[in-house]
Amino acid sequence: MAAVSWTQRLADGTTRQNPQSVGYIIYTDTNRMCVVAMDPNRPKWRSETAPTDAEAMSAIRGLLAYCATVEIYSKEGFVLHHVEIEKVPNRVGLKRKRWFTFQGPNRVALRVDTPELTAPVVESTLIWERVEK
Repeated sequence: MAAVSWTQRLADGTTRQNPQSVGYIIYTDTNRMCVVAMDPNRPKWRSETAPTDAEAMSAIRGLLAYCATVEIYSKEGFVLHHVEIEKVPNRVGLKRKRWFTFQGPNRVALRVDTPELTAPVVESTLIWERVEK
């Protein structure tokens, strides 16, 4: 599935798009998933083989990537991602809860569980759409 949008609602009631808005999420029939998303406006490096410290930090901050095993709780409307591979090593082993709603046959909304949010964000919802051939 390809990212359609990633809307965040802030404590003051305003909304914004998360800059890591270009990405893919893949769920398998063996209860595994991987997601990768990036900020398409990350600055390019002057050298592809030797980024400056600032360029490397910009690249890593502008990238979301993890893979997990999945537990689906369809009646309750959420999935648990048991993180096995993560860009940030400290996050390996975490459980990430995502509340899902289907928006037609080819779209799903995944809302990040509230305890995972960082102020001033009070709601964060990713919309994914099935990639057709």
